[in-house]
Amino acid sequence: MLDPKVNRCLNGFVFWIVFGFFNFWSGSIAKINAQTFEGIQNSNFAGVHSVYSNPALLTSMAYKRHANISTLGFEVNNNMFVITAPFTLWQAITGNVPAQFQNANGKVHWQKDFLKQQPIGTSGWGSVSAEYRGPAYANRIGKRFVWSTHSRTRTQVSVRNVSTGLLDYGRVLFDTSMRGKNGNLDQRSSLPFSFQANAYQELGASLAAAIIDSKKLKISIGGTAKYLMGLGHYSIVSEGMQLRTFGRDSIQFMQSNVQVSYSETQVFKRIMSGLIGGLPSFRNIMGHGIGFDLGFTVEGGKGGGTAQFKDRWLGDPTARNYHWRLAASVTDFGKLSYGSQVNTFSFSNVTPVTLKTDSAFFGAFQQGGSAGYTYLEEFAKKSMNYKQESGTMRFVLPTQLHVQGDLRIMAGFYTAFHWQQSLLSLKSVGFRQPSSLVIVPRLETKWLEVSMPVGLTNDYRKGNIGACVRVGPIFLGSDNFLSNMMSNNIKGMNVYFGLSSSIGKIKK
Repeated sequence: MLDPKVNRCLNGFVFWIVFGFFNFWSGSIAKINAQTFEGIQNSNFAGVHSVYSNPALLTSMAYKRHANISTLGFEVNNNMFVITAPFTLWQAITGNVPAQFQNANGKVHWQKDFLKQQPIGTSGWGSVSAEYRGPAYANRIGKRFVWSTHSRTRTQVSVRNVSTGLLDYGRVLFDTSMRGKNGNLDQRSSLPFSFQANAYQELGASLAAAIIDSKKLKISIGGTAKYLMGLGHYSIVSEGMQLRTFGRDSIQFMQSNVQVSYSETQVFKRIMSGLIGGLPSFRNIMGHGIGFDLGFTVEGGKGGGTAQFKDRWLGDPTARNYHWRLAASVTDFGKLSYGSQVNTFSFSNVTPVTLKTDSAFFGAFQQGGSAGYTYLEEFAKKSMNYKQESGTMRFVLPTQLHVQGDLRIMAGFYTAFHWQQSLLSLKSVGFRQPSSLVIVPRLETKWLEVSMPVGLTNDYRKGNIGACVRVGPIFLGSDNFLSNMMSNNIKGMNVYFGLSSSIGKIKK
């Protein structure tokens, strides 16, 4: 059991702040992850949401005007821990848990043994990400053009290249049941063990045009330009470290080679504000950048401008002006720079140095700002080989290739596929959007839509089955909901929900 004081100061991630290590060098590049919304993203009634995977799809939206009021998505993933219970999550929800796993009130008796540590070697990873899609608007101009604007906030906290030894070491440091026990950590690997937290907002403008719109063929192109605003960044990266602990009272650095970076004092609050979403603000911007998306679509089948412009806004499935559709795009091509707004230092040692993990240590990190990093920096200045770094911190966006397809099986029944291939190296240390291949069968009308995304995620290593329901302007979905319901081995989850609506009607 954790001490309440320690639990508060961790805020879920202080352990990784202290011993996490992020892919950072002066002037180096880090990768930021992104969120997926497969259930709504491939819908004919996605409206302005289409702009996030392919701006050219705006010409196929089923509305003259469409607005997103607010949409929020969360995702948690890891390969270090798994919830393994002798019953499925569906059994827990429906009350069909075996009696031996119920408490005196007939409720599920959750046991700490249900959370199990996995064998990971030195390749453990974990992430918590959020994407808030703020107000967005799309509007048709005549029969061929559509323009749109959007706002979005992205946030992620993540660790990579975690070792089994580090997880064991964490128990010695923070678990009161192991107080007084000695522990050792040898965190040396060919890949740096990394931690980072980032948040940024974007304002985008898109333009899409149907360059060919005949009776049986429609070809569209589209592009998006985005202004990026950095909310904050903090990270720690180590090329290798050997530690020894004596209970919870002190840590001995046997040897180390560590680099630390952080932005101003309120960085933790900025990161957390990104997790819960918020409107873009031009006040106290930490970083700046520009990003771009480009895409095209091809639709084949009967129909054309008349069917789309006069009938599709009614939500009549028989009025769709395509039997099949293919789309391709490259999204999130660009960089975000923090300039001199990020403070960076490094430290190293080859002879043993002791750090006291006392109330002052925990109190510094408990403040939630840069005080913890300042504490580490002062310790490094006094006891380590300390160096103040200089340079510009740049973040590459999670650049991806998207290939989407859609086939009308019959009136109201469609099957889509969405292939997302990361254009960043799989071996790169830092953050990248994992590749995935998802098939999305769906039943859709104007007022009701049900879809079931099925596919391979996390660079094709994890099979997932999700679900999404839209009732008029309200939608709720998850890309792994059904998988988690049917399984008693859960390593992650995601969920998204939002409110979007058409505005006005097209006159016949």
